[in-house]
Amino acid sequence: MFKRPKDTDQDASSVDAPPPSSGSRIIEKTASGESEPSTSRAVTPSYELRKPAVRTLQSNTSSYGASSASGMTPANLHVGRGLKLEGKIQSCDTLVIEGDVQATIESGSLTISETGEVRGEATVDEAEINGKFDGTLTVKKCLTVNGTGRINGTVRYGELKVEQGGKISGQIEASDSGTSSSASSASKESLASKA
Repeated sequence: MFKRPKDTDQDASSVDAPPPSSGSRIIEKTASGESEPSTSRAVTPSYELRKPAVRTLQSNTSSYGASSASGMTPANLHVGRGLKLEGKIQSCDTLVIEGDVQATIESGSLTISETGEVRGEATVDEAEINGKFDGTLTVKKCLTVNGTGRINGTVRYGELKVEQGGKISGQIEASDSGTSSSASSASKESLASKA
């Protein structure tokens, strides 16, 4: 018959913590022997380790940020990888897209990840494009197109930053306080700017 060794028995005193909620770390207590005190170490669950890191723009002064200025919780939307969304998105402080979106968007800041695809019309304060955008994009402040970013359509921006490898095709207009100051209808690819 199998007999369990004494030092591997788990008594009730070593299990102090309630079950963890999602997104929290597990505290594991270990004891190597009766003479040594128990030690605690933080263990990150494996599902937390598999989550990709998503960097978003932080907009403190946006026209849609009135709720955050008054002490209310900001309105954030994250469209995850593999999700498809169609419709209209409004009054969003921060919008992160990793999936497929076909919509009319009015947001404070827009971040399209490398896996994100957006078709439609978007009017935002700031935008960072790592994936694909097809349609009409109006950015009141700064538009950042990173190396994996692709934009096709009509683009209006206040300030433009394009990383080497980023591509913009279509009609491109620089605006100053909502009025167009210059326009370029030629297709522009592999634009590089000082970032």
